[in-house]
Amino acid sequence: MNTTSLNKSILHQKKQELDFLHHFHGLGYDLIDLSAIEKFDWTTLSSDDLGLMTERHKWQHEGALYALRSDWTNAIVRYRQKYQLHSETIAYSGPIYTLTTEKHQYGLETFTGDVNKQMAVLKQMVNYIKDTLTLPLSVAVISHNTLLKNLLSETELNDALTRKYIQERNRDALKAKLGEEHPIIDLMAQPAAEQANYVKTNMPHLKRHIEEMNHWEKILIEEKVSYVYGDMLALPSQSYYKGISIQLYAEDQVEPIASGGQYSSPSNAFGIGLNI
Repeated sequence: MNTTSLNKSILHQKKQELDFLHHFHGLGYDLIDLSAIEKFDWTTLSSDDLGLMTERHKWQHEGALYALRSDWTNAIVRYRQKYQLHSETIAYSGPIYTLTTEKHQYGLETFTGDVNKQMAVLKQMVNYIKDTLTLPLSVAVISHNTLLKNLLSETELNDALTRKYIQERNRDALKAKLGEEHPIIDLMAQPAAEQANYVKTNMPHLKRHIEEMNHWEKILIEEKVSYVYGDMLALPSQSYYKGISIQLYAEDQVEPIASGGQYSSPSNAFGIGLNI
């Protein structure tokens, strides 16, 4: 890449970031900007903090723990609680760092249990991707992060090998590990398109979760996402997700351009991040 092209690329990225913040500030979002270096107290680390620590660049100095920000939602929740920030909707932009990657992320958070308001945030993000970034969304995957918690014991859910087999959809390996009579074995035997109906028919205690997924599916279909489907066997991408989670894919992309979901902060909330 020559110098002129590089200059244009940098200017485009900075303008795109400002445009995102201006756009959502104009829609009533408060803006937040946080340090990329986070300070932790070992004695007050939450389970979500501990879960994220394995993916962080971290170090100790004078008895305190420091880490590069690896997740915006977790950082905003901790900041909001520490400084009693009462904003209901927040927009942000900036880098996140894992052990192997650096990503620039734009995102939205809403701190409300009102599902209609949560859906409004999702629709605004979808419209931004389609109309401002001019990226057609070809696929949306919706899951409910309490489904597997109802099908697996806590020990099974936390077992690395069991999680690996679920991610791989390796039914034979799961059968050998969990036993032929385990409910997840029969569920996995169903065609993907029939799994939701199977759950509603054979696992009536999970019917409410399927109805919630259908409600969110309807929203994305109305927003003209080409193909929307529910995944009954999805594992949460972050430990703090407690309900609906969503992944959005642009055309011909194998990694989601945006992902998010419902979580507790400690009250109900919803967030979605856009990876640039």
